Parts: sequence; structure tokens; C-alpha cells
Amino acid sequence: MESKLLLEKELEPIFLQKFPPFSESVKEFLVQYGPYIILVLSVLGVLGLLTALGLGGAVLGMGGVSAGIAFNAYVGIALGIVTLVMYLMAFSPLKARKRAGWNLLYYALLLGLISNLIQLLIIGFIISGVIGFWVLFQIREKYA
Repeated sequence: MESKLLLEKELEPIFLQKFPPFSESVKEFLVQYGPYIILVLSVLGVLGLLTALGLGGAVLGMGGVSAGIAFNAYVGIALGIVTLVMYLMAFSPLKARKRAGWNLLYYALLLGLISNLIQLLIIGFIISGVIGFWVLFQIREKYA
């Protein structure tokens, strides 16, 4: 039996038993085309975050943002970049249907949720956590 990831054992019964299951065709679609969708959106996301980092530095330099808000924004941008890099790293294993790709998606989702909590984006934390884990646990069986 394979080892469970951080919080996986606790989340598994919630998202596999209490939420409605996806049909096999939806699972297969997500597993087949999901890596390419993640790749495109991650590249766009990294470019967007790098732009935000540059614009944030310019606004902070002009004194347009208080230091506390700027620190929070920079932490969010840094965690966002790390999360998106993890999504990019997951592309090849996901395409090959390896469990390592699913694990990277799982940890990237956890890191994104931590970022939401740090930035006090509670509604974003709840919505992205519920949808993200629901999708991840529905497609987990497709990754060996």
C-alpha cells in the first residue's frame, strides 16, 4: 500500500464519499487534456505574477502602498510563483500518468491554500480548496 501525503488520509473520505463522483468520461478528459491546460495557464500565471512583482515594486517605490500591505503582496506573489512552478514541474509526470504528477498537483494546491490564508482570502481559500480537492481526488485513481 502506498503512503499517504500530508492530510490525504483525512481529506480522502470527504471528497470521495461525500461529494458526487465524476463520470468516467469526465475523468478521462481531465487526465488526457488537463496537463496541457495546466501548462498553458501556468505559463500565463507566471508571466502575470512577474508583471505584478514589477508593478508592485514600482508602486512601493513611489510610496503608493504601505509597507505592511506590500509585504503581504510580495509573500503572495512569491508563493504564487512557487505554486506555478510546481504546476509546470507536474506537466511531464501528469502526461505520463504517473502518481508523482498528482502528488505535485496536491502539494501545489496545499501551497496555494496556504497563500490564500496568509493573504486573508478566506472565500478564495474555501472555494479553491473544495473544488481543487474534489477534482484531484476524483482523478487520483488514473495515476499509477
